[in-house]
Amino acid sequence: MAVAVLFIALFILLVIGVPVGFAIGGATMLSMLLCSDLNMVVNAQYCYSGIFSFTVMAIPFFMLAGTIMSTGGIAKRIVNFASALIDFVNGAIGCVTIIACCFFGALCGSGMATASAIGSMMIPEMKKKGYDPAYAATIVCFGGIVGPIIPPSLSFVLYGASTNTSIPKLFLAGVLPGILIGVIFVCANIIMCTMSGTDLRKNSQTVVEKVPMSVSMMNRLKNIAKATADGFWALLAPVIILGGIYSGIFTPTEAACVSVIYSIIISLFVYKDMDLKGLYDTFLSTSVLNGATSFLLGTSTVFSTFMTFEKVPQMITQFLTGVSDNPYVVLMFINVFLLIVGCFLDTVPAIIVMAPMLLPTVEAMGINPIHFGVIMAVNLALGLCSPPYGCNLFVGAAVAKIKMESMFKYIIPYFAVGILALLIITYVPWLSLVFV
Repeated sequence: MAVAVLFIALFILLVIGVPVGFAIGGATMLSMLLCSDLNMVVNAQYCYSGIFSFTVMAIPFFMLAGTIMSTGGIAKRIVNFASALIDFVNGAIGCVTIIACCFFGALCGSGMATASAIGSMMIPEMKKKGYDPAYAATIVCFGGIVGPIIPPSLSFVLYGASTNTSIPKLFLAGVLPGILIGVIFVCANIIMCTMSGTDLRKNSQTVVEKVPMSVSMMNRLKNIAKATADGFWALLAPVIILGGIYSGIFTPTEAACVSVIYSIIISLFVYKDMDLKGLYDTFLSTSVLNGATSFLLGTSTVFSTFMTFEKVPQMITQFLTGVSDNPYVVLMFINVFLLIVGCFLDTVPAIIVMAPMLLPTVEAMGINPIHFGVIMAVNLALGLCSPPYGCNLFVGAAVAKIKMESMFKYIIPYFAVGILALLIITYVPWLSLVFV
């Protein structure tokens, strides 16, 4: 009864437009009041415990670092480096956008921050090259979902904190899956641009005459070397952050703090693309975003704890193991379930709520918790680009100054190749576990 009241109340609140954090908290308190004898004080207690965590402290610092990087010249130099790598194929600007998203995601770990930072620079450039604005926005949206997969990843921080799983191991597990998703999206862009006749290499103004292969390769290496030298300090950031974590010099939370200090120093004193007023603005905007995220974390923790009291994880385990004792079939059901969840919930509450619920089931089926963490992160990252609650879609549409509905015809093929990547990651555990 309590579970039915909980989910019905949550569904009604979401449908009528109540913000997610208030909907989760309100549904939990209502079901707790009507269907249990728990003291309502536990709401405040678990809200506090949900955010009073050294591990969770990494989230606001990584968000702040991403905001500073997007406005302090670091993102621009990453785009230039990506352009030097792959400006010789059909749909080159689109490919540059996706690769830049991969690199930037490795700095900030946030899908929305990646879509916003790279989109603001690349969508106008893609429009100049003849890209449909809706398609340009779609590329940015799906490029942005690589951010929650390639380490450092906020999704992995949340999953690790919720399930007591090693965050450094989760970061290692996300390397190959993140690269795989990026490569698949690049290939999809090349195919779609070739089919539509957009941004074809033979029409590029950079091709003025045929040159010997050796000369072409030498010119390309020079361009890459120049872009690497210009973006050296930007490209050094993930080396410092991830190298510090895996060498044991600092924890993921300390790495997030280091990334903030590093990005401030590089933006203010090396690239000099940010002044003190700009730094103040980034602190202000990140504070507002962190307030909303922390509130979500707190209410989601109460929601998850209440479902644990009501033995929902055990019910899910019994249901899924009753459907099949084959772990591959169970994973298929979980994938479908998480994709649906991602359509309606943000990544933060989805992980906090669903990870503790589903983990007993996957462990009972003999599935590695680290592998499952990657599967969950990929599912919910795809949710960032699935209506009606696709956060990246709102960002892409806002930056491109278009209606979100115009993107749907392009969302379908990219979502399909995203599902293909998800299936590969799900059923080839080696991709996630080879470095762990």
